[in-house]
Amino acid sequence: MKTGITTAIVLAAGLAMSCSETSKDVDNAQDVREMASGDTAVMYDDLGKEGELEADGAEVNVLGEDFWAAVDFDAPVVADPKLKDSGIEKRSADKGYTVYSMDERVLFDLDKAALRAGADEKLSAIAESIKEISDSGPIRVFGHTDAIAGKAYNEKLSAERANNVKDWLQSKGGIDASRLSIEAMGETAPIATNETARGRQLNRRVVVVVATN
Repeated sequence: MKTGITTAIVLAAGLAMSCSETSKDVDNAQDVREMASGDTAVMYDDLGKEGELEADGAEVNVLGEDFWAAVDFDAPVVADPKLKDSGIEKRSADKGYTVYSMDERVLFDLDKAALRAGADEKLSAIAESIKEISDSGPIRVFGHTDAIAGKAYNEKLSAERANNVKDWLQSKGGIDASRLSIEAMGETAPIATNETARGRQLNRRVVVVVATN
């Protein structure tokens, strides 16, 4: 009995510490907004120019982690009329998957997880393209951020964004929930420097990978 009580106390203490650390990072969100003023200018200037989570309440159709780890996000670009002028890039290398990538401006406002006005049109185009290439393959949505905030905050933001895209594909895009999962990458996989506003903008992105075999 003493052992059980001791274990419970240790677990409770660990949980409290974990919550405290997470809250500490998220409380710094104001600092993120202040530091991102230059990024906002880049975002609107361009616009003027023209850990895995399961799908809610469903058993995810899972491929091995080796499959997702081996995805080439720089595979050759594939032309798709449905995605023309959408800001969405489609890539494939005939390796059993197709990649749809877009920076945050396509779907989100800076430092926000809610889908922005106009996101329905973009996601609808992705959903229709997915249906043409695969009617049953697993789909993983990757969320990425820049490195301005703390790791915990960035992981949380990337998870919320990826989850909102996943939920849209399920509820409005007609994609079966059993095919969908997310991976919150946070700041861990940058494609550009985080030292400039332009680089941070490129790092803030969402990528949808569809298994086609």
